[in-house]
Amino acid sequence: MNPLDLLRTASFSPNSLRFPDAWIGHIPFAVWLIQRISPKIFVELGTHSGNSYFSFCQAVVEANLPTKCYAVDTWRGDKHAGKYGEEVFQNVNAHHQEYFAGFSRLLRMTFDDAVSYFEDGTIDLLHIDGLHSYDAVKHDFETWLPKLAPGAVVLFHDTNVRERGFGVWKLWGELQAQYPLNMEFVHSHGLGMLQFSNGKSEGQLPWLASGTAEQQGLKNYFAALGARQIERYELINLRKTVAECDGQIATLNQVVAERDGQIANLHQAVAERDGQIANLNQAVAERDGQIANLHQAVAERDGQLTNLNQTMAERDGQLSDRHELAADREALRYTVAELYASTS
Repeated sequence: MNPLDLLRTASFSPNSLRFPDAWIGHIPFAVWLIQRISPKIFVELGTHSGNSYFSFCQAVVEANLPTKCYAVDTWRGDKHAGKYGEEVFQNVNAHHQEYFAGFSRLLRMTFDDAVSYFEDGTIDLLHIDGLHSYDAVKHDFETWLPKLAPGAVVLFHDTNVRERGFGVWKLWGELQAQYPLNMEFVHSHGLGMLQFSNGKSEGQLPWLASGTAEQQGLKNYFAALGARQIERYELINLRKTVAECDGQIATLNQVVAERDGQIANLHQAVAERDGQIANLNQAVAERDGQIANLHQAVAERDGQLTNLNQTMAERDGQLSDRHELAADREALRYTVAELYASTS
């Protein structure tokens, strides 16, 4: 075991970290392991957002390994990973095409459909992280078992989860009794690792022997490095959250500024309306004054009409008197005429 390789692993910085975060704590060990065993073929069953697979692939690139990598997944989710939309595969595929398409393939199919695409005894490193019920993970292991090369290494995620129908822990207990070269990390939901003892001696990993001091040292070391990766992921999410909050605050400030502008416009409109109302009130007051003047003029005209009517009545009375005088005169004339005409 080269201490320098362990130190290099501590500086590994994954270029893709996405939800969910259950595997992130095992990234340093995955990087060190694949560079340590340099497999010809690596297969991952269950990739989801790619945290584990892309870490393996990035380690292949950084160590310039000849490894061919394959990720098998339907990218539709299951009852343990949850159902998710097409955008998850689109993100995984975009990252894969940008960085790893030269030596890696995404096989979008079921695990059972993919097994026929590999020859027996050819897979050096297998990572099983699909449906986590006991029956499902046992079926996956037994189905892919003929495809494993002598001395192959197999990884099982979620060996330390005992709720929601997870049964990897139960199968792992059975496999530990069957395969003596094994080790389990209990952090980040647990990761079990076993190696077949039928390989070449130079390919064997002696620290997988149970109870060795090296094994416990590796557990402690990679648990600590895994905690740093989780902190890094949380810091990235925190920064993203802060950035989103800043964006929301900027948006709110813009909304407030627009609202303030609307309020200012409303105040101006209210002021203009108040001015119009004041002008209308002044016009109404002037109209009321004109109406009052008209009422006064009408009253004066009515008084003049009354006086005229009275004058006309007096004039009519005078005319009536004149008519009576004229009649009296006419009667006198007639009497005088009769007198003159009389012979007596």
